[in-house]
Parts: sequence; structure tokens; C-alpha cells
Amino acid sequence: MAATLTTGEKVSAWPITRLDVAGAFGDIGVLFPIAIALISLNHMNPTAVFLAAGLAYIMAGWYFRIPMAVQPFKAVAAIALALALPPSSIASAGLLMGLLLLLVGATNLARWLARLFTLPIVRGIQLGLGLLLAREGLRLTLGHKSEVLLSTGVSVADWEIALGGAILLLAFERSRRFPAALVLLAAGSLIGLLARTSHIGALGWGPQPLEMLHPAWAEVGRVLGLLVVPQFALTFGNSVVATENTARILYGEQARRVTERALCLSIGALNLAGSMILASPMCHGSGGITAHYRFGARTPKSSYVIGGLCLLLALFGRSAVTILTLIPAALLGVFLVYVGVQHATYLRDIIRQLPMLLIALCVGVISLLTTNLMWGFLTGFFLQGALMLFERTRQKSRA
Repeated sequence: MAATLTTGEKVSAWPITRLDVAGAFGDIGVLFPIAIALISLNHMNPTAVFLAAGLAYIMAGWYFRIPMAVQPFKAVAAIALALALPPSSIASAGLLMGLLLLLVGATNLARWLARLFTLPIVRGIQLGLGLLLAREGLRLTLGHKSEVLLSTGVSVADWEIALGGAILLLAFERSRRFPAALVLLAAGSLIGLLARTSHIGALGWGPQPLEMLHPAWAEVGRVLGLLVVPQFALTFGNSVVATENTARILYGEQARRVTERALCLSIGALNLAGSMILASPMCHGSGGITAHYRFGARTPKSSYVIGGLCLLLALFGRSAVTILTLIPAALLGVFLVYVGVQHATYLRDIIRQLPMLLIALCVGVISLLTTNLMWGFLTGFFLQGALMLFERTRQKSRA
């Protein structure tokens, strides 16, 4: 039965609502594809990957008291996939990033570094990430030119799945009874089951044995320049400064624990612990917070739901990849496009301030063209410095 408040308003007797569950899956378009790729192509231990992600989600939700995103390091994942790096190299990068961020957080360097990221640079990072997410979503929905053959003999193209998913998303976007994320997941799972019925019986239960990282100096030195340096700039810009800003915009006072220092310590701790069991390096992301929020997440319960699912996937071991591939890639692309568009709209609060808008647009466009947020915000630093120099020169000339 439904409980009744003193005001007469009825609330659900269930501790977790539909929106808590729907919001929990808002960021799967980023988390699951990268995790599947690292497990399949770089031979990372799926139990380690999902165990670390699940615990990170639960602990972050508990501490920050909002639905906090957990995502694999994108720069590390991209380079690792391109160079076919072994799990030990990927975990070593996570170890170094963990130590570096713990140092930055513990010494309060985070506050000093955050001053370099002015409002137009942060808005540009958010715009660039939104454009990159939308582009990746379009690639997933339109780039494969493949078809899904259902067990009924009907062939469905990726673009048809994406179009149907987009229609469902728009139709249920404002529904609280049938949240859009759950509708899309249900539709995608049904398509996957109809297309891969023969694989379901082959699923196995049981985690894979965990291995411990034994860092080698030669490997640590290699990943320092190859993975850690480009990832740190990206992590601090997007996962620390932009994440703090995004959380304050969406959750207000509820996000008071989301500070630059706390984020550095959180990301540092989860990578230090995860690297010990050869898990994928992870961070919190501003785009992920937007994703969870836009699909209904309002409380840490959403973090507990997705965290619990990751822990369950860890128990399936290698079969976890088979389970996740039931969801068509085209449908994950719909998630990414929607979240990317929503994330890019944070630009609206500086739309009437031309100098700030131009800096943000340059950061976003450079990030999109180079597929690297680091080059985007380096451009922003240069433009911001030039603008400040121009303003000082103009003030002196007037004096």
C-alpha cells in the first residue's frame, strides 16, 4: 500500500522508484561500450572491471549524496585500444593517475588548478564533450551499416532501430510512469533476445579469478608519457572542474559535497584501489551526471542500482559481455546523442556575452575536430590569456 504524508500527498511505498531505476541507466552509452571493448580487445578481466565500477558507483553515491557518474578514462581507453596495450599497462596508468590525483587533492592543489578553468573554458569543455558524445552516438547508429536478423526471419537495419529508439525517447521523455530509459532498455533487450536466442543458453555463472598488479618500472615509465599526461589534463578539466560545475547547476545545494578537492580524492582512491586488481582506470564525468539527471536520477539510489548491476555482471565473468551485447549498439547511440545535446546546452548562460561565447565555441569546436578535449581547453587558455591582456592594455590606455 502507498504511504500517506501529513499533507495528503501519496508517495510510493517502494524504497526505489521507476525514475531511480531509469536514471541509473542514463550513462550506459558510455560505460558499457568502452568496458566491452577493453574486455574483448585488451583482454581485461571482466570481473575486475565490473567489480571496481560497481563499488565505485555505490561509494560515490553514498559520499556525494547525488547520482554520481562512473566512467572509464576515455583517453586511456582510446590509446590502449589503438595500441592493443595489455591489462598491466592500463592498470599501471590507473595507479599513476590515482597517486597523482590523491596528491593534488591532499595538498589542496586542486583549488589552485581550478582557477585556471574560467567559466567560458568550462562551458567550452561541456560543449566539446557534448559534441563528441553526439558524434559518437551518430557513429553507433549510422556508421555500421549493418542489420539485425531476428529469430522470426525479419531483418532490421541499425538506422531503423535508432529511429524507433529516438521516437520512443521523445514520446516518453516526460513520462514518470514509463521513464524513457526503461522503455528504451526494454525495447533493446527484446530485440537482442529475438536476435541472439541461441546465445542465451551458453551463458555461464561465476567470477573470473582476480590477479594483482606487479608494477614494472619500464612499463610505468612508458605509460607515464603515453597515457597519464594526456589523461590528467582531460580528467582535471572534465572530471573535476566541469563535473563540480555541472553538479551545482543540476542539484544545487544537494551537491555541496561535490568539490574539486573531493573529486580529486575520490577519483584518486578508486583508481589506486582498482589498479591493484587490474581493473580499468575510471573517473567521474560531467556528461555522465547530465545523463543520469536527464533520465530521471535525483537521489543516490540511482548510483546504487547501476552499481548493484555492475556487481552482478562481475559474477557472470566473461559472459557479462554476451549479456551486454544484447542491447543493440544503435540504441546505445540514441542515448549518447540525447545526452550530448543536453550537455552542450549549458552554453546558454553565456550566450549573450560575446567574448566568453567565442572562447567557449572555440574550445568546443577544437575539441570536436581533434577528438581531444585537452587541445580544446589549451586553446581556451590561450584565448582567455589574450583577452585578459587586451583588457589590461585597454584599461592602461584609458588611464
